[in-house]
Amino acid sequence: MDLSAVGAIASRFQSQWRNFRQRLEKIPWLAMVLALVGTAVWMGLTVRDLFQLSGVQQIGLQVEAVAEREQALALAYGFFNKHWLLLAKCLLPALLVALVNCRRFALVLPAALVCGWLFIWWLGGDLSRNLESALQDPLGMDSSPVSYFVKLALMGFLLMSIPLLMALYFGSTLLDQYLVRCFAVPFLLCVGGISGIMITMDLLNNANDFVTAKFGAGKILLFYLALLPQILVTITEAALLLATLYALGRMSRYNELISMMSAGRSVARIIAPVLIFAAWCALAVMALNYQLAPQADRTKDEMLQDSGRRVAKDTKRVEFNVAYRNREDRRNWLIFRLPYDLSDRNSMNEIWIMQQDAKGDPQTMIIAKRAAWNPVIRTWTFYQALVLDFTVNPEVPIKRYEEKLPIMESWRETPGSILSDRLNPEYLGVPELLAYLRTNASLPERSLAKYESAFHWRFALPFRCFLFVLLAAPLGIVSSRRGLLGGVTKAIVMFIVIYFFSAVVVKAGEGLYVSPAAGAWLINGIFLIIGLLVLWMRSSNRVLPSLNPMKWFR
Repeated sequence: MDLSAVGAIASRFQSQWRNFRQRLEKIPWLAMVLALVGTAVWMGLTVRDLFQLSGVQQIGLQVEAVAEREQALALAYGFFNKHWLLLAKCLLPALLVALVNCRRFALVLPAALVCGWLFIWWLGGDLSRNLESALQDPLGMDSSPVSYFVKLALMGFLLMSIPLLMALYFGSTLLDQYLVRCFAVPFLLCVGGISGIMITMDLLNNANDFVTAKFGAGKILLFYLALLPQILVTITEAALLLATLYALGRMSRYNELISMMSAGRSVARIIAPVLIFAAWCALAVMALNYQLAPQADRTKDEMLQDSGRRVAKDTKRVEFNVAYRNREDRRNWLIFRLPYDLSDRNSMNEIWIMQQDAKGDPQTMIIAKRAAWNPVIRTWTFYQALVLDFTVNPEVPIKRYEEKLPIMESWRETPGSILSDRLNPEYLGVPELLAYLRTNASLPERSLAKYESAFHWRFALPFRCFLFVLLAAPLGIVSSRRGLLGGVTKAIVMFIVIYFFSAVVVKAGEGLYVSPAAGAWLINGIFLIIGLLVLWMRSSNRVLPSLNPMKWFR
């Protein structure tokens, strides 16, 4: 088939599409009518399923749900998840018609409705899974409900800011829209390309584990979808830097930026759309890095650990052979199985506890089959417990068996404090880090330093998205090809320097050579001043200093 035939087919397709769109535009209120019909269908199906849920066949399921709170939450979330997805299917025809008919500002409302639907769907699932633990931590840590609701607000911003960006784009000038288009294309290509390379390399690295665990295509897809927040947090900075250098360098090469400045626009005004987008990327990365990205990294390690062997469902998120010593009260613990998600069905098993006196001699020992922690009244209860009393005769202890042994005195130990040495700060989000720091405030400052550094780094890392664009944008505006090469070199050198010194200073904060807050923010503050200085020099048409030391003394 020659090129003329291909062009004729494409022209005929465009003509048919144009005729189809014109016919749709002639039908008044079509999208509104389809939306109302879809909503009515959804409400009818929902009411029907509600009546079926209260039928005779579902009585046993309802009784079980009432008896156990977790079962009731699972039943409610399953019903919500099913019918919220059903609403999307019912409204899909109206959405497609709206996208075909709408132009520019008219697209903002459908996008806002879609983003609102996605946020409510995500919010319902997150509340059903995490609200109870956010209000009352099952491990006995001092939970921070405010930090959990901040996470909800950040995710709401991330989704609902998409129609806001669309409104800003359609309301901007033609020059701003042209700059955004020149920047958006390489940015999306960088994000997609780097993500594809990382996923391909990880897939090749873990292919044997996937084959051994008999992962299907669907489970592998879910694996990398769960890993996507961590990938986006990692690559957004590099994508922003490369897209900024490419877009502004290309426009400088064709003298488009010179024309904008000749029209009376300052350098800061020219790059303002790119800086606004970089600020949005910083807030988006903060929303992902707040909790989703650390959880994604932890989920990846857990799935890879479980991929090489057949593991029961209740062994995930579990620590084995946990040893702990309470020096203040002279109590030693050894727990064979301690899950992170404690519940009546998922409890800690095979517990050995030895109470010592001031000389270090044993006083009592408790050997229990199972233990339960009550986070409300903060007490321990041991089941099928054997108690050994060494106070009367250390060589021949007095034995007694207790089917249920409640501890009346208030012990300081909580499941969270027992697990404190096993918690990796890289896998903890901001709510977990705050809970750890508040619970273990009495520990030495050196023991808490790496957790404080991780807490501050959760907020300092997203700021670098804005910082890299602030540094790269003035360096990408040049008046010659030779100047373009020098600007790109300077930007890449600053990128490497920021990465290197950020890692060094963060580790210094973990070692308390500097404060954890200074370790996370010091390099960002220094290069923020450098970026503002470079922007001022470029705006005032001053010559930027060279990176060649031989030219410094000319």
